[in-house]
Amino acid sequence: MIPKEKLIEIGKRKKIYNFIVKNPGLNKREISRRLSIPITTLTYHLKYLKKLDLINERIDGEYLRIFASNKIGKNDEKLLCLFRNKNSCKIFLYLLFSISFSQIELSKELELSSPTVSYHLKKMVKMGIIEEVPARNGLIIPFPNQKEDFVIHRKPVKSEKFYRRKNHHIFNALCRVLISNKQSLPDEDLIDSYLNYLENVGKTIPVTKLKSIDDGINSAIDFFSDIFKLPFCY
Repeated sequence: MIPKEKLIEIGKRKKIYNFIVKNPGLNKREISRRLSIPITTLTYHLKYLKKLDLINERIDGEYLRIFASNKIGKNDEKLLCLFRNKNSCKIFLYLLFSISFSQIELSKELELSSPTVSYHLKKMVKMGIIEEVPARNGLIIPFPNQKEDFVIHRKPVKSEKFYRRKNHHIFNALCRVLISNKQSLPDEDLIDSYLNYLENVGKTIPVTKLKSIDDGINSAIDFFSDIFKLPFCY
């Protein structure tokens, strides 16, 4: 029997397949644009690759994202979808430096509309990355098992929502997926800047080693807070 890979040795299919291996999680239109292949031609070849079980598809909201089969785990595919959306990626990078944050502050810092921020935060809540936390008497608590409060420096807007990171396991898994796939993301230079800052300022083992990501992030937050004071807490 001829190996599946041999069936795509020549022509556009090999080019398309190799591109998907290096750039997992893109949608059909983005692949078409980057490879300068007409969408109808691409669709034809993708059907062939799917028939051979060389690629698989994952629904992500309004997008159908394409992955090379058996190259990354199913859970990592799901997490990588978050970084394929530029706004979701920007918000996650912001979370590297913010244990707790305000939706209004986040919108201002990233220059994103309130509905856009709200949409992506709801998605992250559903994924278990963050959770909404009440602000009472000008205080919010970073984590349920932490006694130290964060003090809000201004009077919260009546409808203002506050969030905090929720699940360390998922957060660390996202960091690992981000590091592993940063070369295929459009903001690779920005991502490198954030990760290098965490590594250099945190003075810990390099952040590329998963076990040290928490220490690096927390050290960087302490350093960042001491110099600039975060917008609403210390």
